[in-house]
Order: sequence, then C-alpha cells, then structure tokens
Amino acid sequence: MEEFIVHPLLQTDRYGKIFLYTTQNDTACVPRHTIQMDAPVRPKLLQQAVKDALLRFPHMSVGIRATATSYEYRMVGEEPVVLPFDNARHRYTIGSEDTHGYMFLVGYQGNNIYMEYQHSTSDGRGFEEFIRCVLFQYLKLCGKPVENDGTIRAQDSYYTPAESEDAYRYLDGLEPSGEGLYEKPAALHADGLSWDDDAPEIVCEVTFPFSELRAVAKQYDVSPLTVIAPTFCRAFYNKFGAGQDKPVIAQIPVDMRQVIESVTTRYFICFIDLPYEAAWQEKPLPEAFRLAKGFLSRQMEPELLLYRAKVASDACRNLHQKDIPLAEKEQEARKMTRDFVTSDSFLITNVGRFTLPESMAPYVKGYGAVLPCAAQPFAMLISSYGGTMKVSIAQRDHDLAVCSDFTALLGGLGVRARMESYPFYVTRYDGAACTKGQDGKR
Repeated sequence: MEEFIVHPLLQTDRYGKIFLYTTQNDTACVPRHTIQMDAPVRPKLLQQAVKDALLRFPHMSVGIRATATSYEYRMVGEEPVVLPFDNARHRYTIGSEDTHGYMFLVGYQGNNIYMEYQHSTSDGRGFEEFIRCVLFQYLKLCGKPVENDGTIRAQDSYYTPAESEDAYRYLDGLEPSGEGLYEKPAALHADGLSWDDDAPEIVCEVTFPFSELRAVAKQYDVSPLTVIAPTFCRAFYNKFGAGQDKPVIAQIPVDMRQVIESVTTRYFICFIDLPYEAAWQEKPLPEAFRLAKGFLSRQMEPELLLYRAKVASDACRNLHQKDIPLAEKEQEARKMTRDFVTSDSFLITNVGRFTLPESMAPYVKGYGAVLPCAAQPFAMLISSYGGTMKVSIAQRDHDLAVCSDFTALLGGLGVRARMESYPFYVTRYDGAACTKGQDGKR
C-alpha cells in the first residue's frame, strides 16, 4: 500500500517499520524514560493525564494488526492504562493486552513515572513531545500552577497530520551522493560474553555536573559527545582489545530534523559510525577527542546524512512491502536488524537536554532514559536535566569493569562522576503476541 493513501493517524515512517517485526532481544525497540517527581505519583490522575494527552496526540492511539504478509497499525478504542512497577521486575509486553493494545506504556512506582514506547511509533525526540504533554496535563490535574510557555504541544494547540508524517518521503526525489562515506572495517567486539535473552540487563548510571564536561570540551575545543564517546571506547578497548588491532566502532543515531525541517514525532533518524582506532589507545585522551571531532565533522555533512537515511529507510520499506509470508518476513527482519547492530561494537545515543517550562521545574526533580542493549553487549544513552548529565549504559555483562573504568577516566579529566548500577527488566515486544487471536490469524 502506498504511503499517500494511509490515514494520517495510522501513518508510520518507512524506517521505523522494521521495529514491527523484531523483538526486544533483537534490537532496542522499547526504550524507557524515567521522570522523578517531587511527590508520590497519583495513578488515577496520571491515567487521566494520558487520556488528555491522547486528544492532542491522536496518532499515539495505535496498536497493530496482522495480515498474511505484514503488520499494520490499527486504531485502539480502549482506554489507556497506567501500570504499577514492582521494582521494575514485572515484565509487561508493550502493544498487548497489558497496555490495552497501545504501543506505548506508562507506569509508576513511588515518585517515579515510567514512559516507554515501541520504536516503530517514534524516535526519542518525538516521544519526548508526548512525555512533556503528559507531565503538563498531570501537574495541572494535581492542581499545580503550571503554565505552557509555548514549548509543549498541549491542548492549547492543535494536532496536524505533519506531526505523524513519514518525513523520509522528502528523500524520494533526491539522489544524495555517498562520496566520502566511511567504509568501516570489522569492528572490535566484546567477545567471550554469553547471556540468556530473557535475563535482565544491567544498567550503570554515570552522573556528573554537565558544567564540568562542558569545561573539558571547551578546553580541548571539542564537543561533549566527542569527549564521552572516545572515553568510553578507551574503557571498552582496555577490557576487550588485548592483542587486537581492530577499531572500536560506536553506532550513533543522528536526528534528521537538523537536515530536513519537520515537526514529525515519528522515527526520523539515520545512523553513522564513529571509530576509535587501535592506534588512538597510545595517544593522550585529548588527542583522541580531536581526532573524533574531525571524523564526525566530515561524516555529519548533510549530503552523507541524506544518503545514509535514504539507503536505510528504503531497505526497511522494501522489506515491509515484500509479498512473503509474515513469519518469513519476521525472520528476515530480525536477521537484517541483528546484522546491522552487531556490525558495530556498541550503540551510543545522545538525546540531549530534557527541557520543561520553568513553572514545571519545581515538581520534576529528575529525568533519565535507558536504551536496552538487546543483541549488543552495551548501549549508551546520554541525557541531561537541570544541570546534571546522566550517561545510562545498558549491558549484558555482569562485570562492571568497562563502566567503572569509564567513570574513572572521566574523573581523571576533572569530571566528578559517580556510578550506580541496577538490574533492568526490559519490557517485551513481540508482534505475534500482540496480534494473537486477531481474525483467527495468530
């Protein structure tokens, strides 16, 4: 089915479609955002806030249905639910009866609100628009004197179809050049690890004042990302690089909205690769920062970003439209996804600063997000709120040596980082489970 005849509320993008066919063990298809409030969460008011937010974000009221050859969105008619988290140990399945079919999940425990999304519906930036709306509505229902400063898509504004458009369609008339694209070699991997796909991941949270990282970046004329990435790569190499000459290669998603203007909340990114060469291990860290900055400045050229986005999104669309049995398509998608993510050493996502109107700040005490590592041994997500930067590292290895080394290396740069760890029970996603019993097909 061609994109232009799909109802706007059922619109998804061509890249995000790949997540409809994978599971939480293949790729990071269910990220989690945690918002720490100043008081215990009131579940009934939170549920009402979600209902109110859906009036503004009607394109989030979707579940999936199965056909003989594909998964497609359907409108969900049931009320949304908010779910209790018992130390985050109970594992729900997003998009199933657990969430009344919705492809997002809202949970609570103590002072914490948890919000998760199935990646076919959105990327991190897009989902944060929904989070801010839910929080705003919740605080209003709690009787707090909060005001929208114009940065929140709340009910004083209107939904437009552009907010759920497939922004990759802007690439259809383009033929971007891939000249100068980094042709990556085989990457260094965390060999020797084994794990049970159903076991919890381990999250190490490394937090520090953002001002201290910014001072280091300014001192060496680099960016915060080109401090964080090579520093973690060095810690990775310290554990897994003995006797190796392969580079550590970080896979980094890049927001395409900086290249093509769009208000879409759907998935709209491309991926680039950032290497840390074996030879960099012998150089002072500041030199590795500058080398990383130079590499990224070349690979972040708009033409190359357009090229990467077009190639990858077309591949995902072509698979979605392929006329093969659904089970066969799922198998092919999972292989394609695993081959893609495991070609690099690890994944690093920089979601940047989480912002709220000043009137909401007294009631929102903390924010962080976790990207599950799935088939990779490590997945890092960088976020900041209220002057504190949080680097959340999901990993399969129960040995915390890499994260401990990373924290120590930051300390050597003058960044007072502290680390804590906890088990992370990843929310499940499985298209077959979500569509079981539909029309007798599953």
